[in-house]
Amino acid sequence: RQSADLLSFMPFVSFCREGCFSPISPEACPLVQSFMCHNRTFILDGHVQLKTGLQTQERHLFLFTDLLVVAKSKSHSHFKLKCQARLCEMWTAFCTEEVCEGSTDPERSFVLGWPTTNCVVNFRSAEQKETWLSFLQSRIREEKEKDYPKSIPLKIIAKDVGTCAYSKTLSVTNVDTANDVILMALQQLGINGSEKDYKLWVISGREDAPYPLIGHEYPFGIKMSHIRDAMPHGSKHCACPRQLQGSFLTEQLPQELQCQFVLKPSRLAVCQQLNDLSQKSFKRKRSIINWAFWRGPGTHLDNAPLSSTSAAPGKLFGLLLTAICEDDNLPKPLL
Repeated sequence: RQSADLLSFMPFVSFCREGCFSPISPEACPLVQSFMCHNRTFILDGHVQLKTGLQTQERHLFLFTDLLVVAKSKSHSHFKLKCQARLCEMWTAFCTEEVCEGSTDPERSFVLGWPTTNCVVNFRSAEQKETWLSFLQSRIREEKEKDYPKSIPLKIIAKDVGTCAYSKTLSVTNVDTANDVILMALQQLGINGSEKDYKLWVISGREDAPYPLIGHEYPFGIKMSHIRDAMPHGSKHCACPRQLQGSFLTEQLPQELQCQFVLKPSRLAVCQQLNDLSQKSFKRKRSIINWAFWRGPGTHLDNAPLSSTSAAPGKLFGLLLTAICEDDNLPKPLL
């Protein structure tokens, strides 16, 4: 594709796994046809690699004016739908090292995310990457401008901060990032620190366990995704249904559609607290090593009592900690 200005006049191009190009009109693609409607326009498509952690998947992206569709190529013209995301609930970022393992070419990749998902999108060329980034950022911005409502109440629960758990309800807009919400919560709760000292975790009925946000995500979009999924079938696919008010903006949702936001010290902050406590021999604490690897089930992740014994005290994977640590630091692969 030569330039963003010419994209709308170019034919639909499907990139097959073998690397050959086959011109196919969008009308001939059943998947594209299934998403077309009077208020939605098809913009562009492209073959990409999606990377999360150690996993790499070959995928095909279809961008519409209000929607991104992720599909798996089955043939030159047939695709299997894998997921779809509303652009008003999406984000872009460049912290690729936070999302996937291994090296990625920053000239051909960036982070793309939507509620509960962050992935690195790897393109065939720097030009294709810039085209997609420009279109996505422009469309996300325009869809957020049309979004309704523009702000919602968001309850933040503070845990492992001080001696007890407490909460505050903040007014969060659709352009506030997770780091913005952390700073607002710290101010409202009267807690000293910065966004580097704390993480905002999400407990979602869709997930098996809590997960931390990196910082660039939109908590507004995450909660609104849960709320929209609770709407009646005829309106939940609408970008800004006017029924989104009253009880739908509170916690009165089915358990599987609820999401909670929990503010907790980041790992670095917790490690520093543990180091501070290490001088006080009368206090029992969880070691930095055990804290990094201990995981509790479900939402009881941080409420389980500390155990005074373990199956192999002082050992990790059967090896002495002194044998695998240098200067009291875990090896990088384990971290």
